[in-house]
Amino acid sequence: MRKITKLLTSRLFWFALSMILQLGLLAYMVFWASFVKGWFIFFFLLSIVLGFFVFSREDKPDYKIVWLFLICILPLFGGVLYLTCANKRLGRFSKKRLAPYRKQLSEADRYLESAGPVIESVTPEYARLAKYLNKTGFDAWTGTECQYFTYADEFFLDMLDEVRKAGKSVFMEYFIIAPGHWWDQLVDILAEKVREGVDVRVVYDDMGSIGVLPRGYEKTLEAKGIKCAVFNPVRFHFNPRMNFRDHRKIFCIDSNICYTGGLNIADEYSNDDIRFGYWKDNAIKLKGSAVWNFTYMFLEMWMCLTGEEAELSKYLPTLSARSDGIVLPFGDNPMTNDTSAEDTYLQIIQNARKYVWITTPYLIPDDAMMNALIVAARSGVDVRMILPHYPDKKSIFEVTQSNYEVLLKNGVRLYSYTPGFLHSKMFLADDEIAVVGTTNLDYRAFYLHFELSCVFILSSILGKVKEDFQGMFDVSEELSVESLPKLGVTRRIFRYFLKLFSPGL
Repeated sequence: MRKITKLLTSRLFWFALSMILQLGLLAYMVFWASFVKGWFIFFFLLSIVLGFFVFSREDKPDYKIVWLFLICILPLFGGVLYLTCANKRLGRFSKKRLAPYRKQLSEADRYLESAGPVIESVTPEYARLAKYLNKTGFDAWTGTECQYFTYADEFFLDMLDEVRKAGKSVFMEYFIIAPGHWWDQLVDILAEKVREGVDVRVVYDDMGSIGVLPRGYEKTLEAKGIKCAVFNPVRFHFNPRMNFRDHRKIFCIDSNICYTGGLNIADEYSNDDIRFGYWKDNAIKLKGSAVWNFTYMFLEMWMCLTGEEAELSKYLPTLSARSDGIVLPFGDNPMTNDTSAEDTYLQIIQNARKYVWITTPYLIPDDAMMNALIVAARSGVDVRMILPHYPDKKSIFEVTQSNYEVLLKNGVRLYSYTPGFLHSKMFLADDEIAVVGTTNLDYRAFYLHFELSCVFILSSILGKVKEDFQGMFDVSEELSVESLPKLGVTRRIFRYFLKLFSPGL
């Protein structure tokens, strides 16, 4: 009874119910107009025209297939549904609005020591990747110290310690923030920092935090002097923009220190709140020049959400740090035609000569990613992927599992993290390059989310990441085609259905 009461009083339930009712009303109006008012031909022709439009657009094939399928099976309502739901624009993130900031970004880069001039001589194999990411606005850096956190509690303790030392600014951008042991401590420290004159700003995703934060939580923070902006506040009127998420994790202190990784600020990440067995995640800490990329990403998001502009040169790193390899943080978002995260992953897979190891909680790849994994494995590269044993989202786990058989048959080695749920997102290849960030191997992460990743080339981080991988292999079960469960007809059809609509999961 308690679970039912909690469900019926949750914002997510009422939001989902309102969306279903509004879509139902829209469908009723279309069919009523078609069969009662004689608009049948109009809606039918609209679907045909939009079908041609979808086919000719510069979108990913997976996305096109879903919409073409819907238009075909719903020839009257499909066109209207596309016009209503396929909006891929967020006005506040327009290129015109961001142009002045992008100009400041390139000007500010002149004050820091870029790794661009030396990367060709140090690592010619990955110079092409650095040049590509530079074209999307993000430079590679030396002069950066790196630290890797294998466990969440290590990250939280270190982060709280550094926040207490903050003297200028604390910028936070997270998908989920949840009241509890860690967040409550952090809020108290942030409120004290505000009283000391520190500029404290928080951005959180309302849909990501909808199950743990009350409506209007930003007012609670603002009452403590903490500036707050909410990404895509949940509205109970139909709005296709709710399909976008801010999935980034940024914690910048004084423009000199930044934390990121798979961890949100919630107790489940440190296993203080057990939900899906043991929760495995990770985080990184940077000091020095590379922090600038994260500071810029945060300030750009803040400007888009609040309209408040900043003179970026005032937020450049001032800390002189020893170099620990080449560090290249970069962001990805659905507002551009760049698919930076997926393209980075693809280049790493294609460049790998000995091995490429991957962790991801969700495996819903498009054809390009599936083909790259299979070609690498069949070419003799040791391709391994560690995936969760216990899911946090059962429907997504069904789609993830639907990809196991074809990968295993083509030589990709899959491991099930038996202690529980694996949430970290990492790539490691040939002891030369690693990626740690927020980007999962799924359609939403590549095309519908605001994400970030951090590339490490010839850094001490590589050894720490490899140790973490080896520790996970030790407690994981390697899968085989024979070990996969036999599926009944009903479950197989269910997987096919979910896979068809996986671009929206």
